[in-house]
Amino acid sequence: MLRPGDADILNFLEQIQLARNVTAGLRCYRLRTMCLHFGRWLKLDKTQLRQLVFLSYCHGLGKLSIPDSILLNPGSLSEQDWVKIREYPEVSALICKQLPGLKEFAPLVLSHQERLNGTGYPKGLKGDEIPFIVQVFQLVNIADAIISKRLHRTRNEPSSDRPYWMQAIEEITKEMEAGARDRNLCEKFFRFLELFYQGGG
Repeated sequence: MLRPGDADILNFLEQIQLARNVTAGLRCYRLRTMCLHFGRWLKLDKTQLRQLVFLSYCHGLGKLSIPDSILLNPGSLSEQDWVKIREYPEVSALICKQLPGLKEFAPLVLSHQERLNGTGYPKGLKGDEIPFIVQVFQLVNIADAIISKRLHRTRNEPSSDRPYWMQAIEEITKEMEAGARDRNLCEKFFRFLELFYQGGG
């Protein structure tokens, strides 16, 4: 799946993000792990699996440009803060374009915050304009954000005894019903999460 030299590049990307923010750096590995499990469960080919791995490490590079006061803010963000947040996919893609080993992943990185109904950012892409492999990554990205209780995703809902993976399904379902996610892919992901967290294989 990985090509010669890929491991060194991925390690470099992980160390950069660990140096900036330990939480972000560790998240790369978590995303890679779940992406590979889900990708193999979907029977994706080696090229697609490699794309998922690099998305896991490259998608957040642009967050290196976001101040800690925004990135680590456990409260509500201002509209000005959100403007900065919405810029990061473009910064991530720009970084990828500067490096020969990452250039091929720039378009994928750029679109990882888009939604099928056109409400995403930075370009407002719709439907098939968003690559399938990016749609796969997005579901893992959303689930990990909820399951790991990432600081900037703190919510005001009452505390719940339900497992975080079930809360992830509920949030993704809302996006699916709003037309932001592909129903068929979401239903496959929900089944995968159930097996992944309940040990069903």
